[in-house]
Amino acid sequence: MNITSYQSQILEKKYLNKDTVCLKLQKPENYSFLPGQFLQIFFTDIKRSYSIFSKPSDITIDLCIKCLEGGQASEIIKNVIVGEKINISNPMGHFIINENDIERTYVATGSGVAPIVSMLRTSLEDYGHKSKIYLLFGIRYEEDIFYIKELEELSNTYTNFSFDFTLSRPSENWKGNSGRVSAHLPEKIIDKKNNQFYLCGSPDMVKDIRKLLIDSNVDMKNIKFEIF
Repeated sequence: MNITSYQSQILEKKYLNKDTVCLKLQKPENYSFLPGQFLQIFFTDIKRSYSIFSKPSDITIDLCIKCLEGGQASEIIKNVIVGEKINISNPMGHFIINENDIERTYVATGSGVAPIVSMLRTSLEDYGHKSKIYLLFGIRYEEDIFYIKELEELSNTYTNFSFDFTLSRPSENWKGNSGRVSAHLPEKIIDKKNNQFYLCGSPDMVKDIRKLLIDSNVDMKNIKFEIF
């Protein structure tokens, strides 16, 4: 695959929680992508892939980046500043949605929600889809919670969209859903035949949910996934 390099600039840097950073990048001229795709950032000696958090019609390219303690690229991301120039690749990947107005169920854990947010917002705000759309979002701890307010705003605006989130390692004072996403999905699978499933997150989560769906007689061709 030919990879094209584009120069961009960091317009905004914001922490969504203690170790998840949202970078808003200037969109290069004639840069277009599909909801769900990713790009690469070229650092001095390394490159890393990050899913695009924003939707194609947004004026910026937003990235949702989980910073890992001691990670080479993560340390660079922690220290980048607004105004800094960076080089990014053309968009890549086949974990995408099209304009077909069909029922979709999304399952994400952690920063795996990034490409799914792009899909959700495009589907609801730009494509005007009316079919049922559901997101099950898994997070570890209370302090890891992010993007819930924005999802609530979407669900309040679009009656065909709903979501739940669950904490896999909650404190004893937590009153919301708890446990892994695999514990909550079965009760949500109503239409198995006309539903497209999109999974994005850790290898274990994707493996478990994919097996659960196949065991529930969901056609494999209706399961799309990306591993983080």
